[in-house]
Amino acid sequence: MKIKMTLLSLLILAQGANAGLHDEFPEQVMLANTYTPNRDELEFSHYRVSEKLDGIRGVWDGKQLRTRNGTQIHAPQWFLRQLPPFPVEGELWAGRGQFHLVQQTILDQHPDPKSWQQVSFMLFDIPFGIGPYHQRYQKIESWLLSRPDISNIRLIQQFALTSQKALDKFMQRIIQANGEGIMLRDWNAVYHSGRSETLLKMKPYLDDEAQVIGYKKGKGKYQNQVGALLVRDRRGIEFYIGSGLTDQQRTSPPTIGSWITYRYDRITAKGKPRFARFLRERLL
Repeated sequence: MKIKMTLLSLLILAQGANAGLHDEFPEQVMLANTYTPNRDELEFSHYRVSEKLDGIRGVWDGKQLRTRNGTQIHAPQWFLRQLPPFPVEGELWAGRGQFHLVQQTILDQHPDPKSWQQVSFMLFDIPFGIGPYHQRYQKIESWLLSRPDISNIRLIQQFALTSQKALDKFMQRIIQANGEGIMLRDWNAVYHSGRSETLLKMKPYLDDEAQVIGYKKGKGKYQNQVGALLVRDRRGIEFYIGSGLTDQQRTSPPTIGSWITYRYDRITAKGKPRFARFLRERLL
């Protein structure tokens, strides 16, 4: 995968330095493609790297805070008052290994102040902003510097890259700290709706989502419980996932029709994920 500037990028860069916003949001925010070393060719000088935070994507349109799918997040007013007058997006995060705390807090339509005190909105972009990424990032940075009183809104730090070796070293440091992975952003790229090759993710494993369509009965110590979930991925491939389920989840499994996130090693010749393991139910 050769990452290059498009003609559209050059035209937009020539229009001016200020990062503005389209009048209306497209349906989908920008989503990352997966970066695979030794397969994808990357011009490292064009990219910045940051930790991939295991939280929930939040999009602030200047009036309301929502998930990437458009679900309204009922944050307390003191939290919302900390947000800027312009749209931003980032990760609602409470620290490494605290995904369930964030999910429970955000799902609560009657926000619990104590729980929200533990959540930070880690900003990384201006959704659908016009201009190169470094200008959008610097606009957020400048605004935060002018508001030293803000405690729950922060900026995800971006680091320059020099080589694959430097990237691997950064990745190793994140994994040793129990982080989820890393994100790569083209410093000069414009904002794209949907999957983009200018936004890349890298994890020590692969993950995806699938819909629960049935169950397999448990045997032995799992008798009278769910042995595995029968799921169907977005390609229409059906398979079972049993590994990773807790005893509580086997007794009260994700409902049919719900979506789960799972991790796996690779795709087999038959198109099924190898060593699939349940991670979590997606409630948003």
